[in-house]
Amino acid sequence: MRKQLKELHGRKFVRDTLVLQVATFIQAASYLLTSVLTKWYLGMHDMGRWNAARDLFSVAYFLVTMGVVSATVSRYSEGVGRQDRASCVAALAGMLKLGLVSGALVTVAAFLFGPAISQHYYSDRDVGHYAAILCFAGLFEVVRGITVVALQGTRQMREFAWFDILSSLLRLGLVFGALAGGWGMPGVVWAFVAHMALAGGMALHFYGRARRGDPRLAPPPLRDVIAAVPRASVVAIFGLSYLMALNKGMNTLVPMAGGLLIPGMESLKSTGDAFKANAAYKIGYVLSWGLGLAMTGVAQSLLPALGVRMGRTDTPFEAMGGLLKRVSLTAGTLMVGATLLSVPVMYLVIRYLYGAGAEDSFRYYCWLTAGNLFIGFTCVIDAFYIYSRRLKLAVRINFVLAAMAMLGIVLGAKLYGPIGVSAAVALTDSLGLVHLVYMWAYFRRAKANAAATPSNPDLPHD
Repeated sequence: MRKQLKELHGRKFVRDTLVLQVATFIQAASYLLTSVLTKWYLGMHDMGRWNAARDLFSVAYFLVTMGVVSATVSRYSEGVGRQDRASCVAALAGMLKLGLVSGALVTVAAFLFGPAISQHYYSDRDVGHYAAILCFAGLFEVVRGITVVALQGTRQMREFAWFDILSSLLRLGLVFGALAGGWGMPGVVWAFVAHMALAGGMALHFYGRARRGDPRLAPPPLRDVIAAVPRASVVAIFGLSYLMALNKGMNTLVPMAGGLLIPGMESLKSTGDAFKANAAYKIGYVLSWGLGLAMTGVAQSLLPALGVRMGRTDTPFEAMGGLLKRVSLTAGTLMVGATLLSVPVMYLVIRYLYGAGAEDSFRYYCWLTAGNLFIGFTCVIDAFYIYSRRLKLAVRINFVLAAMAMLGIVLGAKLYGPIGVSAAVALTDSLGLVHLVYMWAYFRRAKANAAATPSNPDLPHD
């Protein structure tokens, strides 16, 4: 793998990826333990209610904030590569301004409409109220985002990994404390609120550490960033982040539809099993999602690495097709093997960790994890569309694919219930292969154009 990736800053890309993989593994383990503890302390019914509230929060927050951090990482890393401090300040200030405004808007909307929506679809007003509280706490994520940009944008992946690990462990500890204290579902909600607030303070600590580190990689003073917020332009970041949000919608928002549809199924509500079925589905979903996080390190390392390289050199993006191909094939092959090996392991996890009541989760997992067979190959898609300046095309393609995926999920839910939702969500991940076909055509055409361009002969020397 090192030999295949040596074009990308020697071994640093591989080291960054491995460091992030360790952090991702710990993050996935913390989510697994949180899920197990929630099941044992709350039971399947209240676990399903909690999952519905968190999915409502995730969808609401996604609509206005997803893509902001990734877009800022791209612009910040290019500014670092050019040693343009003004661009770095502008990128962070624009993200802070956009994040605070959009976060405030979604929070107000959540409190106004969330309880009514959950009462209408789930016959449970409290679910919407809890989702609104989570949206308010989401404002602290803006502070976290600044540190994520400062560390990822300069490829300080070890520091970012430590921040991510400590944040995950903090969340696990707070949730366990709330559950062990007997505070039930409200305790879990407020534990997540406390986690996001404390993680914001932790983010400021890591930002300060980065300031005291290598001067070439040190982020600008926060006072400069805050001072630039009123006049900061959000057009460039909003345009790129909104396109990235739409581009990620198929892989992020569409799969969440399953967790929103299942608790509202009339056939399940009539028997009182709607939230229990949702809990079983979300157990399978969390296990499948946790396995899919294995590719997060590759994607997070690739984006800033390309940005720094393009900022420092004149290497055209069209010359990087071979590199992206090798990353895709290597990651895809590893992910296929991991997915196949995970099936017997997850059977044991569900049977012995989750125990009675969660038996259906294994069936859901088998269908859901089938989508992981494809995500390793598609981990290069975001980097390709950002640096080829073709995000608008990606959005148009994803609108079509997302419509197909949503139709499949809705039909699967109507015809086959939760198992139909699981199969349709897995199919969603496979649709990303369409982008790989376009990437292949793009680089093939670029190579042909380069070969057809005549080169100037060397001038004779005196």
